Amino acid sequence: MTLFFSLEVYSNLANDYFRLADLENAVSCYHKALHTFDEIHRDTQSFAQRYMEISQNYKKAGKLNMASNYALRSLALYEMRDEQRLVGMTHQRLGKALERRDDLDTAEQEYRQAIAIEHELNDAISSATCHTSLAELLLKRGKTTEAEQEAQKALEFARQSGDAQTQGQALIALAQLRHQTGDYAAADQLFEEALALLDTSHAHEVAATAYSRYANLLEERNEVQRSLNAIKKAYDHQRQGKRGDIE
Repeated sequence: MTLFFSLEVYSNLANDYFRLADLENAVSCYHKALHTFDEIHRDTQSFAQRYMEISQNYKKAGKLNMASNYALRSLALYEMRDEQRLVGMTHQRLGKALERRDDLDTAEQEYRQAIAIEHELNDAISSATCHTSLAELLLKRGKTTEAEQEAQKALEFARQSGDAQTQGQALIALAQLRHQTGDYAAADQLFEEALALLDTSHAHEVAATAYSRYANLLEERNEVQRSLNAIKKAYDHQRQGKRGDIE
């Protein structure tokens, strides 16, 4: 089994365990995926250096076409953007699993490591996702000022991406922050904007979770009818998601 195949297998297994709420196995597989990438990274660096050496030798021999060819191979190995992006998101997903285990300190470290990787790659969608996760964690820890900063960064990256789902999730984080600080009017406006985006994104599982979250907050405010309406929308998205899985 090649290392690239191992990386994909461990990542997929970890995601499946996470969905099944088997956090112990999820965390274990995420760690194995990251360890596998470390091995890949060492190998690719070695090959990239060899390709560059070959390129320099061809250049000295006056064979510029071959020199250029091997230099490009070396550059491609050094970049490996897709694999690096996967590593960043693996740190983010590991953070999610750790957060569910209430290991909040370690989860925060994983989110920050994910952010550093995705920033380096200039990946707007992944950066927004990682900032959103960190904002929600900081809000849970009562660090509202830091949570606000992260939520605003998430929204900035999300809008750069133009992706409806990513923008919706960033707005949900900001809406929760407004709700927790008692600004219900601003919270409702942000929730409505976020949910409208998620309704168009076809990300039914994400939309169902967002509507359920909003329903719970409305129930806390004794707005029973609006809470029931949000629950109905969550159910509709769950049903559409299951229908899509069957098809």
